[in-house]
Amino acid sequence: MKQVTAFIEKKKQEFAKTPFMKFLQDKSIDPRQRLTWAPAFAPFAMSFKDLNRNLLRQEPATSKLQEMINQHTYEDGRHWVWFLQDMKVMGYDHSINFTDTLKFLWGEETIKVRQMAYDLFAICTFEEDILMKLVVIESIEATGNVALYEIAQVAKELQQITKQHHPYFGESHFAKETGHIQADMDDVEYFVESIQLTEAQRKKAFMLVEKVFADFTEAMSEMLVFAQKHPYDQPFKS
Repeated sequence: MKQVTAFIEKKKQEFAKTPFMKFLQDKSIDPRQRLTWAPAFAPFAMSFKDLNRNLLRQEPATSKLQEMINQHTYEDGRHWVWFLQDMKVMGYDHSINFTDTLKFLWGEETIKVRQMAYDLFAICTFEEDILMKLVVIESIEATGNVALYEIAQVAKELQQITKQHHPYFGESHFAKETGHIQADMDDVEYFVESIQLTEAQRKKAFMLVEKVFADFTEAMSEMLVFAQKHPYDQPFKS
């Protein structure tokens, strides 16, 4: 697995240099504008609970690794609550009728975000090898570690404006994103790297890493375009 984790690290470094990350780092732009894409991220943020509960968790666990994944799902699967809190704090909890909400969430501007969620569901539904599910989790965690660090820096600036804590986009969420599966173990990274893969598993793992990072990169590019088109106080207008 060590070769796979090294590949994940390589893709992580590439992900950190994407235009979306540079946009988040641009302090010449109002922090509210740098996060104006947040409501459009809802299809993914809100689906994460189901991914963890329905597709990654298996109870009773039949192995140590499944126990670790189960622990991870209970932690990771509750972050949607923080997302809802941030939507309220950021002022996006204002009146919008139900049909307009549906058109917004399933509109043309969130296709890649939805596709990212669909792809993860498809992979984890039909993948029977628990080690490949671990690869997917590690890849997701790596993207989250990168993105949430930059987002948390913006949230620091935003807090100066709102005088509010931002549980999803702020530092408390980033602190949970270590870049690895979240489990009650002293050295998770060593445990993961010590797992032995067959050549066939290694090849498939590389393919899955590529897919996860490609989907996240495309979704974040979509969010960048969204932020460039929508003022932060009118995100729902097409």
